[in-house]
Amino acid sequence: MSTTTPGELATAMYENITPSIEMTTIVFPPEYHRLKTVIDFFNTYYIWVIFGFGFPGNLMSMCVIVSMSKRRLTTSFFYVAVLSVVDNITIILKIVENQSRSNMKELFDETGCQFLFFFGLTCAAFANWILIIISAERLTAVAFPMKVALIWSLKRAVGVIVCLFVFLSLVHGHIFATVTYHSNYTCTVKEQFQEYMHPYWYFTSSTVYAFLPATCLILFNVLIILLLRRSSAQRQNMLSQGDPSLLEARRQDRQVTIMLVTLAVTFLILTIPRCISVIAFTSMCTNNMDVMCTTRRQLFSTLTTQIADTNHAINFYLYFMTGRRFREYFLKFFKCRGLMYMKVSSSNTHVSELPLTESRI
Repeated sequence: MSTTTPGELATAMYENITPSIEMTTIVFPPEYHRLKTVIDFFNTYYIWVIFGFGFPGNLMSMCVIVSMSKRRLTTSFFYVAVLSVVDNITIILKIVENQSRSNMKELFDETGCQFLFFFGLTCAAFANWILIIISAERLTAVAFPMKVALIWSLKRAVGVIVCLFVFLSLVHGHIFATVTYHSNYTCTVKEQFQEYMHPYWYFTSSTVYAFLPATCLILFNVLIILLLRRSSAQRQNMLSQGDPSLLEARRQDRQVTIMLVTLAVTFLILTIPRCISVIAFTSMCTNNMDVMCTTRRQLFSTLTTQIADTNHAINFYLYFMTGRRFREYFLKFFKCRGLMYMKVSSSNTHVSELPLTESRI
């Protein structure tokens, strides 16, 4: 390859002379372009699928929980309501982050990037840790049914939520010193922190977001399932003794437990692939110059991230499928009220299902 000095190159440009430079064009295999198309598709559009299913679902969850809690707000319903709010905030922040890469670059500066990363990562981890609290509360309800109201009072539940958010805020507080704005990618890590962020913070963030919640949920839910199986024999003894009020309370509590255990198990199914991706990230490609290997790794990382983000959209549908009372309140709350019927009774006349618009009342 011939060499051209900067001076010769500049002279050639201004004198409209073609410099004697041999250009080398990198040709990627067709698989590379297919993989990049899939990656770009998921990064661009999948968050809108999550928004379309998750945002209205979480709103409906909040409405149903409020309806179910008119008589008495339990700690389980309180946690579920908070989880719905946090999930919707997380979805909105993920959409903003997604758009910041293309359509909203001009709206961000360094402070905007820092707040976006801080609240986005904190809320995403917060939602997962609420599941830990829910599982711990359900474990207490199964193991100590007579003491759960004392151990998990509503006042303590609020305190736990506040303390948890403060803890996660402290974990992610370094973002205000390490994240900056870059014109090409909008938000990124400052150059002086690059060597520390990838080996240390990447693993720490993944631990807070996925590893610890997954480990705790596996432990708590295994114990819950074992205790539920053991309590089945006790429940049969109670049936023979015939205490209706106690049986109904236990039955409803068991339904809530099954619903929330299903929620936790689904979280594990959707999150474990992300844990595997984080653990295997550095060992997938021994040479970062291998374009095809790094592209496949990027595809796997993108897919597992999107699958894990589905946790923020699926909870309402799990409540509806596994919770009988939740279904009943949902149908009662959202049933169609297009036509109203009245039933008028008197000694001489009985009119049944008369439309209000024709009743002249």
